[in-house]
Amino acid sequence: MLAPERDEAAAHLALGWLLLATAAVAASSLFAILIVMARVPGLGSLFPGTEFYRVALTLHVDLSQWVWFMAFAGTLWSLGARRAPGAWQWTALALGALGALLMALSPVLGAIRPLMSNYIPVLDSPWFLAGLGIYGIAVLMVALAVAREGANFDPRRVASANSWPEVLRLGLFLAAAVVLTALAVLVHAYATMPAALSGHAFFEALFWGAGHVWQFCLATLMLLAWLGLCAPRLALPSGRTLKFLLLLGALPALAAPLLLALLPPLPLSAATTEYFSAFTHLMQWTSWEVPLFLGGLLLILHWRQRAVPATGLSLSMLLLVSGIVLGAVIDGQTTLVTAHYHGTIGAVTLAFMGLTYGVLPALGYAMPPRPRIDLQLRLYGYGILLMMSGLAGAGLMGAPRKMAGNVGVEFSVEALSRMVLGLGGSLATIGILMFLVLVLRHLWPALSFGAVRHG
Repeated sequence: MLAPERDEAAAHLALGWLLLATAAVAASSLFAILIVMARVPGLGSLFPGTEFYRVALTLHVDLSQWVWFMAFAGTLWSLGARRAPGAWQWTALALGALGALLMALSPVLGAIRPLMSNYIPVLDSPWFLAGLGIYGIAVLMVALAVAREGANFDPRRVASANSWPEVLRLGLFLAAAVVLTALAVLVHAYATMPAALSGHAFFEALFWGAGHVWQFCLATLMLLAWLGLCAPRLALPSGRTLKFLLLLGALPALAAPLLLALLPPLPLSAATTEYFSAFTHLMQWTSWEVPLFLGGLLLILHWRQRAVPATGLSLSMLLLVSGIVLGAVIDGQTTLVTAHYHGTIGAVTLAFMGLTYGVLPALGYAMPPRPRIDLQLRLYGYGILLMMSGLAGAGLMGAPRKMAGNVGVEFSVEALSRMVLGLGGSLATIGILMFLVLVLRHLWPALSFGAVRHG
């Protein structure tokens, strides 16, 4: 379903992006282990204070979200392209790898100070900021290439064609358009930023609007992943219906420039919180309806046609629903917020993991055995659910987010919640490591004891 006609050059480019994505997951999992251990009662006292925790958290978030998600998007964009990649696309991949490497190595390259801004926390280090900027340029380049190719669509063909390739290409085009819109919002924020803002406040204002718009890109790609994870013989809705749902889901993000035009300039709105609340409401009220509708529709179709939903599909939907429910009960800056976004972000990650196994044959490699795939996805999915439970329990007790918290051994509801968090985090980390082993063993047959590469 992913690439009906595999082009060798496109497959090689997609492989490069997939390797970058898996490398980001590998690096982020190392920091995740440290984060989980720092929150477990009794173990957290072994780590050198909250500054260490915040540095590890910053790198974990950026590598496991910004780098991993956009590198996997690069994989799908490469596979879905109509034309063979040129120097522009290969340069984007090289810049992406360089930027990610600088971000990951920045703690050992010089003095750092973590600034825990939302969506993209940063380390106040020239190496980290350079890496972040270079990676952003890489994403801009590849999104521009996809948007330029997509702009050549014949509207009549897009409206009438019912084939899966047309649905896939429209979804990939919309995801790229949303990324470009998010980057435009970021540039607007930078251009209108009050001179007095610096440090955490600067990056919070810089990434707030763009980060909220970016979520619609992830939702669009998650919907494509869900469709790709459906049972092979499942009779899906018509291509027109699927394209309408994709357009409906992306439309609020594409309308973000209109929102900027209606808002006061950022210096005024930063003082009155209009800028922040406007983008919060945009995501809060328009980002979840289409995924819930399409997810429910796909589950109904599986049930009516007596097909078993793929593990990645059902668990991704479960995480999304759990994250949305927890988001509805958020009250203040507690770990309930963290529980909410671990559900919604975990849903995207799980869908991408499940789809990765389907990407391997499109790249010419064998797919791992189904039982191992299911075990890996369950370890990650149920681990995230346990993490969400622990974070939600601690949040109900008032535990603040983005802090290591009390790491003593005394018994309390919050301490018990942190133990559940530690157990869930350990399972999720094992799931991530198993994902890396399964994928890398099949990308390098010489290391996989017999994995087959299909020509």
